[in-house]
Amino acid sequence: MFSRTTRIGLFTIVLLLVLSLGTAAQVRNGAKVDEVVLIEVAQAEQAISRLIAGDIDIYAYGVPNAALFEQVRNHPALDYYQVFGSYTELTFNTYGPEFTDGSLNPFHSRRVREAMNWLVDREYLAQEIYAGLAVPKYTVLTRAFADYARVVEKMRELETIYSYDLGKAEEVVREEMLAMGAELRNGKWYYKGQPVVVKILARTEDERREVGNYFAAQLEKIGFTTEIDYKAGADASPIWLQGDPSGGAWMVYTGGWSSPVVYRSQAHNFEQMYTRRIMANPPWQILDVDPELDEISSRLYNYDFKTMEERNALMERILELGFKDSPRIFLVDRISFVPRRAEISVASDLGGGVAGTLLWAPTLAREGQEGGRVIIALPSLLDSPWNPIAGSNNLYDQMAIRATMERSIIVDPYTGNQWANRIERAEVTVLEGYPVSKSLDWVDLKFTDSIVVPEDAWVDWDATEQRFITAGEKFPEGLEAVHRSVVYFPEDFFETVKWHDGSPISLGDILFAFIIGFDRGKPESAIHDKDAQDSLEINLPYFKGMRILSTDPLIIESYSDNWSLDAEFMYGEYFPVDINHGPIPWHTVALGVLAEANRELAFSNNKAAELGVEWLGMHTGPSIAILAKYLQQAKAENYIPYYNTLKDYITPEEAALRWSNLEKWYNEHNHFWLGTGVMYLDRVYPVERQIVLKRFEDHPDPSDKWDMFDEPRIPEVTVVSDGRLGLRQGREASFQVAVTFDGEPYPMDQIVEVGYLIQRSSGEVVTRGTAAPVGDSIYEIELLPSLTRELPFGANRLTVFVTTNLVGGAQFAEATFVVTP
Repeated sequence: MFSRTTRIGLFTIVLLLVLSLGTAAQVRNGAKVDEVVLIEVAQAEQAISRLIAGDIDIYAYGVPNAALFEQVRNHPALDYYQVFGSYTELTFNTYGPEFTDGSLNPFHSRRVREAMNWLVDREYLAQEIYAGLAVPKYTVLTRAFADYARVVEKMRELETIYSYDLGKAEEVVREEMLAMGAELRNGKWYYKGQPVVVKILARTEDERREVGNYFAAQLEKIGFTTEIDYKAGADASPIWLQGDPSGGAWMVYTGGWSSPVVYRSQAHNFEQMYTRRIMANPPWQILDVDPELDEISSRLYNYDFKTMEERNALMERILELGFKDSPRIFLVDRISFVPRRAEISVASDLGGGVAGTLLWAPTLAREGQEGGRVIIALPSLLDSPWNPIAGSNNLYDQMAIRATMERSIIVDPYTGNQWANRIERAEVTVLEGYPVSKSLDWVDLKFTDSIVVPEDAWVDWDATEQRFITAGEKFPEGLEAVHRSVVYFPEDFFETVKWHDGSPISLGDILFAFIIGFDRGKPESAIHDKDAQDSLEINLPYFKGMRILSTDPLIIESYSDNWSLDAEFMYGEYFPVDINHGPIPWHTVALGVLAEANRELAFSNNKAAELGVEWLGMHTGPSIAILAKYLQQAKAENYIPYYNTLKDYITPEEAALRWSNLEKWYNEHNHFWLGTGVMYLDRVYPVERQIVLKRFEDHPDPSDKWDMFDEPRIPEVTVVSDGRLGLRQGREASFQVAVTFDGEPYPMDQIVEVGYLIQRSSGEVVTRGTAAPVGDSIYEIELLPSLTRELPFGANRLTVFVTTNLVGGAQFAEATFVVTP
């Protein structure tokens, strides 16, 4: 037997062992770091100097400057991520033909806008202004993404047609200017006795300053007088993005965009860049959209086609129409880099970089340290108000917002495909014949001959009675759909997922977010918005209904005529979030509903201008006091929005808890921005342009959940031959292509296609084909005599494009070969 002293000693040892094991086994949830401070640093040169000094940890901007790239690449304390999704364009003010002061706007003319494509030398921009860290861009399609490769023949044809031709640009502009009543005097255009002055608004943070200078010089060559207004983003935005175009304060804006993710389909870009349906800002709302372009854009956006051949034909036609309309012209796809301290790791999307991915906050870490603070600089911050319905979608505001939000899925930063996140699995059923496939196991894909929508499915919203309209009511003759999806949420979903104020997520959040998407588009609604109505009228015919099959666990069924090439995109997003604007907790957004219904605030910029009120901002600014007033009213009434419907899903107890939690949150943080993401918005400093985010300790996920996204396997493509790139006309010839990664053969089982194009020196495409594997990641292109006979003597061009399962889009290699007799 042990003595009393020995027993006490053994007990102590066992207790310490248990405690130590418990500590060792403790899993950190949410973010790896404790705090992130976002600051504004407008100039990349200054940001890199501060990175070297250790003042900041990441500059979350795709820098396209070659000299700075060499500086970062050669500095031992720094590292970088490559980004392929950012691009530069020129946006035109299309108001007119005259501005309100009577001056002429040449860019009201479609033909003048089309001519601007010939006026700019994209090769010069890519090589001289961007010093080789860019490639010419002619359309909305990004060279590194999949859709470019799908229609590469049409792309190369159009790139030839719209290549630099100053004489042609001058000829078309002369015809149009004369037709609009202008006259040319001593080489300068005049209208009503005054010079035609083109006002260019040029961004100053990057090469767009020089792009503005270049475009002004080109315009001067064909007779225009120019003025350049140099502005940083925060100062430019109120002029071009929010201002009234009719005043003519600007006519050309040097725009910059970034794809936040690797897009497996870019069909939506036509909607965003050429129509009035997505962007509610004035430059888009004044567009006089070509009807054919508008129709094709809507069809592509809503997947109104049945085969890839039909889709490609629509894409090719809208690309042609895009040049004819040209409300903006595209200049270069930037090959940029995101600089960081070497000890910092974070997921970076190949399209949108660090700022573009929802994964940045969950994966951000400092080597060898748990917790701590990270300082991230951005070119601009806090340009527009945040609200999750129609607030800021500025890339850099969205970076902060993404840290606070989640979706049902997570977008793969390298392929653009989607992984299950807040949902467990999904079943997708599609009509036979549609070209849908799947890659990941969380989706079960089936095909069927018909899909009938049940009569009790919700298909619309009655804004007067505040209730759902069923398929049986609206379509008594019956309704069918292209696809059906069933989404299964985890059994503990309502217990584990919480808003940042501590409120458990509820079915009320999901249905509120669903309802408000309908309600704002209904003229009978107290928060009717014309822009929302336009969007709803376009999209509603494709929505075929939804049903809640179970609440414990939550299972939601939906029907739609919208579909995707990938089944992973057809799950139905019912997590309460607007993917372009932010998270939608019912109790915070309901305050905005009350404020807009009483004409004190408005969710959208256009509605705010119409009412003469503040554009609603839930993070800072004048809106906060108004929202605080409605918080007290809502708490006193125990308010439940859309009561006639949501009373069945939001109990009085839940409402009381929400208002109590929100009041406490507001008193502590002085704002109304809530999410469910790994970080919460702690403080906003609008004067200093700083944002403080802190780790949300009640987040349900372990901090290493997404650590698998370490490095993208981007294929390196090289055209090789038997010592010379040449061939004899009318003789058989071959080229070999090597596909590698980091100097090693690329896994052949991950290569989808090694395709090629042969073009004559004139740019005309002779053939498109697929190379055959002949060795370890070596592929061969065989050209038969019948093909080489069609090639002219002299220089011709070979373009090779490689697609893989491990990264989205295609990688290109080009070679010029000589044809001899």
